[in-house]
Parts: sequence; structure tokens; C-alpha cells
Amino acid sequence: MERSETRTVVLVVGFTLLHFSLRPLFVDWLVAPDLLTAAVLLGGLFLRAGSAAILGFSLGILEDAMALGGGWTALLYTLAAYLGARFRDLIFADSRLFVPLYLFLGTWAIHASIAALTGSLDVTTGLVIAPIDAALTTIAGGLGELLIARASR
Repeated sequence: MERSETRTVVLVVGFTLLHFSLRPLFVDWLVAPDLLTAAVLLGGLFLRAGSAAILGFSLGILEDAMALGGGWTALLYTLAAYLGARFRDLIFADSRLFVPLYLFLGTWAIHASIAALTGSLDVTTGLVIAPIDAALTTIAGGLGELLIARASR
């Protein structure tokens, strides 16, 4: 296994374990970082399109099973991971702002889409709660990616 593959596996598995370990602590919070979304988005960024789609679908099914969702998360995670891999091929640059912006916009889009598809989208959810969730996810995802990148040098 190459270094970048090992880094991606550690990042995705670590965020997935942290997501389900810390989930009981975040249940009562109005906003909280979504570490599983960060795992999907970052995994999609570092994997090829087919592998990213499989990762997104697998983690989406896991999230839907744990949250008793209707399957929308699996669909959206698959799409987000696939598009993340395709965007990387098109516009990945050495800019330090690309990954945080990608995490923020991706998380916001996923949360707003899930709220819209489940019928719970309103102004507060779309313009207040989803962006704050996205900001917290961006911070957690960025720190995790930075730690893994420094450790893998």
C-alpha cells in the first residue's frame, strides 16, 4: 500500500470511528461537527472516482442504518465522494484554501440537501444551522487532514 493510500485509510477509518464514538455526546447539540461527512469528502478527494463512490455509498449506508434514515444519505454521500474525486482531477491545486473551502461547501450542500429531501428545510436550517455545522466540520476535517499529513511525512 502506498503512502497516500495508507493516509486515506487512516483518515477515513479514524473519522468514522470518532463519528460513531462521539455521536452520543452530540445528540443534544443543535450544531456539531459531522465527522462522517468529513471522512466521505476527504476520502473522495484522495481516491479515484470509482473507489470514492464505493466509499461514499458504504459510509452512507452505515449512517442511514445507524440513524434509521431513508437512504438519502447513501445517495448523497456517493454523489459527493464521486464528485470530489472528479473535482480533484479538474481543479486540485496547491492552494491551502482549496481543502477547507471544499469541506465547507460540500458539508453545507450535503446537510441542506438532506434537510430538503426529508422535508425539514427552512431558512434557519439552510442558512444558519447547516453553515455552522459545515464550519465545525471544516475545522475538524482540516485538523485531522493536517495531522495525518504531518504524521505521514
